[in-house]
Amino acid sequence: MASKKEKRSRRGSVSVSVRHDILRLRWTYASKPKQLSLQIADTPENRAIAEAKAYEIESDIIAGEYDSSLKKYQVVRHLEGPGRSLYTPQLFDQFTEFKRADSVSGQTVNAKYGALRSNLVRLGKAIATVEDAKEMVQLLRSRQSPKIANQNLFLLKAFGRWAVEHKHCRENLFETIRTHKGTSQKVQDRTPFSREELALFLETMRSHPTASHYYDFTVVLFSLGLRPSEAIGLRWRCINFGNRQITISESLSRAADGKSSGKSRQRKGAKPGTSRTLPLNDRLISLFQERWYLTADPDGLIFSAPGGGPIDDRNYRNRCWKECCKLAGIRYRPPYTSRHTMLTYGLEYEGWTERQAAAMAGHANTRMISETYGHLMNMPELPNLEPPAP
Repeated sequence: MASKKEKRSRRGSVSVSVRHDILRLRWTYASKPKQLSLQIADTPENRAIAEAKAYEIESDIIAGEYDSSLKKYQVVRHLEGPGRSLYTPQLFDQFTEFKRADSVSGQTVNAKYGALRSNLVRLGKAIATVEDAKEMVQLLRSRQSPKIANQNLFLLKAFGRWAVEHKHCRENLFETIRTHKGTSQKVQDRTPFSREELALFLETMRSHPTASHYYDFTVVLFSLGLRPSEAIGLRWRCINFGNRQITISESLSRAADGKSSGKSRQRKGAKPGTSRTLPLNDRLISLFQERWYLTADPDGLIFSAPGGGPIDDRNYRNRCWKECCKLAGIRYRPPYTSRHTMLTYGLEYEGWTERQAAAMAGHANTRMISETYGHLMNMPELPNLEPPAP
């Protein structure tokens, strides 16, 4: 096997180096340092692949055909053999970005995905076999409580399914590993509100002495299926009363450290493929018009906390939403359930297609809709098995 130490390269060339037994390329382009993890182990055969890719990059730079996205120079999807079974921190980074684009919050990414990635690095090698995967899980169990280790195993299994689905790897090496007995993974209840529950819940909030401040905000959550951070960040410039439309292209999200107070929230633009323009019905037009005033600032927030400033979603959940669930005698589900309720109603009662539901939800494709709500669509009718009347 070639030395793992990076050899000094001639000026302007692409060098092959190794990190955590994974080959990578390093070079300079437009006076800026560049690098690309090839996500293949350091073997003589893979060294030859890496050197060929290095030569390809050099040639493209000289010919003026350099691919700045670097997709042309990736090799993982085209490999045969052991390289197709490697799970690495670099591949986990791609999985993390995929989940971030699929609306996983920055708080979750930092707290859960970041911690798991650190342990993938701590393992010190690529995961190429089931035994390697078991070693990774054992590392987690030696450092974490059974509950947290099980949560990370669930995340590793999701990582494996993603890697197989996107053809990075041939098999999910974590799929057959069992969780610790006696420590189950709790799944948050997000069962949609029934129509009766929703009517009772909203009426309870409307008549509540303090929660009523959030009544309009809650109606919009249920009616448009917005993520709480999207509804919190709504500004008057988002509404076109003439066209009876509202554009969702940004949010006021929690800070990276998870703080949810108004002063801590960060305005973010929508991720690619998630911005959308939604129609407004008569009820929503009336709601917004009643809140509108001639001197309103186009950049001003449509909804705010009682003391002014952005809504703190934790305070809203704990002091308003939970209280109204309790008073209405409705089983508690988190505010995000409003989004599931809207999509469920659209698919079950309005006959939306998967594509229409994805457009309303702000999903870049229909995958999430199909996986989550597929049971509501394309239900076959039972055949009539009664014999014909004589």
